[in-house]
Amino acid sequence: MAVLDNATQRPEVRPPVSVKGVNDGLLFLLDEQCAHEVLRAFLQELLFDNPSPLLSGPQINVSVDYGQREMTPEQNIELMRLFLQKENFTIREWSSRTMARQALFAKPQRNARPQYIHRGTVRAGQQVYYDGDVVVVGDVNPGGEIAATGDIFVFGRLRGIAHAGVRGNTQSIIAAAEFSPMQLRIAGTLTRVPEARGQAQSAFMEFAYLCEEGMAVDKLQYLFAIRPKKVGH
Repeated sequence: MAVLDNATQRPEVRPPVSVKGVNDGLLFLLDEQCAHEVLRAFLQELLFDNPSPLLSGPQINVSVDYGQREMTPEQNIELMRLFLQKENFTIREWSSRTMARQALFAKPQRNARPQYIHRGTVRAGQQVYYDGDVVVVGDVNPGGEIAATGDIFVFGRLRGIAHAGVRGNTQSIIAAAEFSPMQLRIAGTLTRVPEARGQAQSAFMEFAYLCEEGMAVDKLQYLFAIRPKKVGH
């Protein structure tokens, strides 16, 4: 795939927040070292200051893990309020040692890849490529294309083309808040209209994955009901 923006240039500084798909929703991992003002500003932009209605529709369970980060009670409350302002967020855990983080890091395959955050809409004719997992904080418009060697999470409308596991990783997934892609590809498997498991669940974030029958779509909360079958062998 041709690369038409600077996505392949790795940033010198890691983003202060990483977002991961976990057992029944999303896990936000907060940086333990960066300044509080930097973290707060990044979360503000990630959750609110974007042109598309990000994470405003589907209900999603959220865990927030701040690790060994030292915070005053006021700082803790300030960050928590940002998450509580998201009406579609159900906060399941807020801790320095969440169960979601322990489950995630118990699986070494999920730690090996870097993660990048692409902020903004991927427009028609635009192609972006990431080496690792990617979170798109915006929409992928029809005719827009995004590819990653790992997983893809779209915090907005996925209406274009998405290709996860471009180097052959069949365990990769593609998840989106609004799931209506033109085309999906995971590793070497291509589909235009993935087969949904059961009825469409428009009120929940969904993800596409490979199974024995080909490619299927399910609610994100079932991710680790499926993924353990693919890892650890």
